[in-house]
Amino acid sequence: MDAKNEWVWHIGIDEAGYGPNLGPLVQAAVAIRVPREKFGATPGQIVPLWDWLEDSTTREKRKAGKKLLVDDSKEVFSAGKREEGLQRLENALFMLGINPLDKNLWASLAPYWIEPAFEKNEPWHDPGLSFPEIELNPERQKQLDAWNTNLAAAGLGPIHVRIRMVFPKAFNLAVDQSGSKATVLTDGVGKFLHWGIGAGEGPGLIQSGDGVQAVVDKLGGRDRYGPWLGSLLGGWVTPGEESLGKSTYRITFPERELAVSFESKADQNHMPVALASMVAKYLRERHMDAFNLWWQSKIEGLEPTAGYPQDAKRFLEIVGPRLTELAVPMDVLWRQR
Repeated sequence: MDAKNEWVWHIGIDEAGYGPNLGPLVQAAVAIRVPREKFGATPGQIVPLWDWLEDSTTREKRKAGKKLLVDDSKEVFSAGKREEGLQRLENALFMLGINPLDKNLWASLAPYWIEPAFEKNEPWHDPGLSFPEIELNPERQKQLDAWNTNLAAAGLGPIHVRIRMVFPKAFNLAVDQSGSKATVLTDGVGKFLHWGIGAGEGPGLIQSGDGVQAVVDKLGGRDRYGPWLGSLLGGWVTPGEESLGKSTYRITFPERELAVSFESKADQNHMPVALASMVAKYLRERHMDAFNLWWQSKIEGLEPTAGYPQDAKRFLEIVGPRLTELAVPMDVLWRQR
């Protein structure tokens, strides 16, 4: 990689909804451009974005009233304080330049899909979905303004984001074709990596030889990703550390190089992964809101579900007898794994 090039893209990839039987798997990738003088694109290198952006962001919940909380979505969101958690997750979309309050949520995301997102077979998936009860009040706007000021002062940005939603029918088809649930995840990661290096469909990130470092949460518990990366991207793959905690690689192409790290707890160490985690979680939660509202309009007194296995079985026992009447195929509702 030419040392004269000035920029490195730090990409974080994460997901929400891999385990449930109901609702979509949502994957997101967030890329922040960092000056090369601050960061050299070593696989797995932690870029101290929380330190550089400490005037506007925090990982401490007690400071969340004054700064934007950015962390693993499991730390940001809890079902017990759902509205507060949703607002904090939603802040991540605003931080990335997405305004879900402008017209409607799904329409605002149209420029960011990495592949077609709408599942026409799902009657509860409303492309016009909006959430007018959420307000961008002056305090939130002040925090977001501080974020943009902080980014500029630190010489960071721009920021790009891409999103992928895999609905149950497509999820089931992918599992049938591959025989593995993990393939659904790796397919998405592959699309994001292609996007990151300027390959595949849509605009890539690399300009004039910019470097790229991607960080991904560990996939399927494996420790070795080299052969998969080689078959996916081509290029020459050089493994680094391959352990339970971290697996690192350099993929060399004729005119570029990609550093990739698969890490346990990646969303706790890398801000772009944390932001991707928050975006994915927010979109899944909002989709499940629409899902539950639709079913509650059909079955009086039906308790909502988050879609995870134990409660999903309870939900299916109640709605199952109505599927034929409501013209909802089982593979549109239920993920087989």
